[in-house]
Parts: sequence; C-alpha cells; structure tokens
Amino acid sequence: MKTRTKLLCMALAVLLLLTVAATATAQESTAAQRRPRVQGRIETKSETGFTLSTKQGPVTVVVDADTRYRVPGVQDPSLAHLHIGDTVVVLGRRNEADQLLARLVGVLPPVPVGGIKGEVKAIDGPALTIATDLGDKALTTNQDTKFRVPGVENPTLSDVKVGDHIAAVVEKGQGDSWLAKMLAVLPEGTPGPTILRGRVARVGPGLLQVNARQGMVTVTIAAMTHIYVPNVNNPAPSNIRVGEWVLVVGHRTGPRRIEARFLALLPPMSAHRFIISGEVTGIEGASLTVQDPTDAHSILTDQQTRYHVPGVEQPTLADIQVGDHILALGQPAEGKSLLARLIIVRRAPEPSPKQSELDITNLPTPL
Repeated sequence: MKTRTKLLCMALAVLLLLTVAATATAQESTAAQRRPRVQGRIETKSETGFTLSTKQGPVTVVVDADTRYRVPGVQDPSLAHLHIGDTVVVLGRRNEADQLLARLVGVLPPVPVGGIKGEVKAIDGPALTIATDLGDKALTTNQDTKFRVPGVENPTLSDVKVGDHIAAVVEKGQGDSWLAKMLAVLPEGTPGPTILRGRVARVGPGLLQVNARQGMVTVTIAAMTHIYVPNVNNPAPSNIRVGEWVLVVGHRTGPRRIEARFLALLPPMSAHRFIISGEVTGIEGASLTVQDPTDAHSILTDQQTRYHVPGVEQPTLADIQVGDHILALGQPAEGKSLLARLIIVRRAPEPSPKQSELDITNLPTPL
C-alpha cells in the first residue's frame, strides 16, 4: 500500500509539471501561426524532405542544400538526423509548387523531466549530492519541492539525511544540475519505484518498447496503469506513438522489464525556448526585452551572437533600437531567457504576403 501511495504521489507531481508544460506549448501554437514558421510532428520522411502533422493539418516540407538544421546534442546535423516522431520548428518560404521550402529546421527536445534514484552522499544548503548507478548527480531543491518522508507529516529538506535512499522526479536545470520537483525518502529495505525516461521504439498490445539510456526496455501496461497524454481526455496506450518520449514510474518485473504504474507522454519544450519574435521594448547592456502578442521575453547576447540588420554591413547589438521587430534564434538560458545565436531585424514596411516570407538562405548558421 505504501509503495502504491508513493507511486501515486510521484505521478501527481509529474502530472502537474507536464500540465504546465503542455499548456505553455498550446498557448504558443496559436500565436505562432502569424509568424513565418511551422511547428509539427514528423510523420513521414524522404530524401527530399518530410511531412508534418500540425494543428492546422498536414504540411509538406522540402529541403535543399541550403537548408540548415539544429538537433540538440548533434554537431553538424543534417536531414539524416531527423526521425519520425520528432517535433520540429521549420522556418522557410513557399516555393513555386506551393510547398514549404525549409531554410532552418530545429528539433524541439521533450520537456526535461526525468527521475533520479540513489543514496544521499552530501547535503549543502538546498543542494544534495546523490550517488546513482550512473555516478554522482547534483540535485537542488527550492520552495516548490514536495517531500515525502516515512512517518513525517509535512516533511521538509531538513528531514532528509545523509545515507537516505531517495527517488525524485526532477527537471533539468543549468549545467549538470537537476531541480527536484518531488523527493521521496524510500523506506529502509525497499527498492522503491523505478523511474524511466526514453523514446518509444515499438507499440504492441499492452506494452511499449522504450529506448532509454539503459538500453531497450519493455514496459508493460496494466489495467491499473495511469496514462497521461497532453490535451487528451481518458488516454489509452493507442494515443502513444512510435518516436514519442515517455516517462514511466513503476517497478521491475524482470531484466529490462517494467510494469508501469504511471505512464506520461512528454510534450516538447516550448518553441519560445529557442525562437522568439516580437518588438524590442527595452535594451539594457547585452540583453533585450522583447514583447510578443502574449508575453515579454528576455534575450541575452554574447560574442557569438550574429546579427542581420537591413542596410547595415557587419551589424552589432548597437544597431538594434527600441521599437524594432526582431526574430531571435538561440538556446535556453537561465531563468527561461534565450541566449541568441542569430538576431534578424525586420524594419521594412509591410510588404505583400509573398515578400513577407522569411528567407535566411545567405545568413550565418544561427545555432
């Protein structure tokens, strides 16, 4: 009973975290339609491009020698590094056949939610060092972290001791650190839940095969398995497809086999973590504040940031003005800001729809 309660608590923590992420993604998709980009899931792929499923229907994307790619963790990516199931953002323009000719394709990774299980080696303020099967992990906590400690009502970090065995639902932080959303101290002598994060390689009757860091794992789905799929009521295993990322909380039933108590499909990270378009409302030092139709965003720059400003050779940050409309591409930075690798300034008056399509064929590699 205690194990079931513990699994349910972890499931609720994951559910809350994923609901917030899915809501942010859904809110963004509507505003994104007004910009020169398309976001969707790769359903089919060929030597000349791929087909996306989007909220507005299928979109055919073609690529050529000038198409550039961004794939997390891959240097010099190409079309070969895109896979069925990837969620991507495509920037480009319509060609003569009315297809979307991609100038930039960026793969959106899943929300950085996972699990850590191991022994507490050290506690330093809000930070812990956890010894795991994959080495020591740095784990931080904050005021929102939920704790579960056997026999303790309303536990806090002070109830966690060096030597305790813990299981935590975590979100990737800066560098090599992880932020604990929920941390449970495991009763002495119990193995505790198994937490697995990976990509679905096969969907079968009552099971998934998941390609995780540990290798291929078979996940069985029982009647008592709680399934979470963003924006789907009463989801079933059929709502999970090959290529999608999942988080599994359950217990081992054999070598590389897990029976799931909680199975969650991980939504992609918000495209705003990589691409921001809007009006510059403030400039302070090396950072910009940009307002889009729904929110204000912080854009950071450094020596590697490149710029494209109409009519300016070798532009710099000094050539950007408050009131400019920009498109910034980059990578997530601290505090949900964006570290820009390319900033495109758009000052021309509103042209015809054909002319307003973005063409970055001759721009430097942004990411």
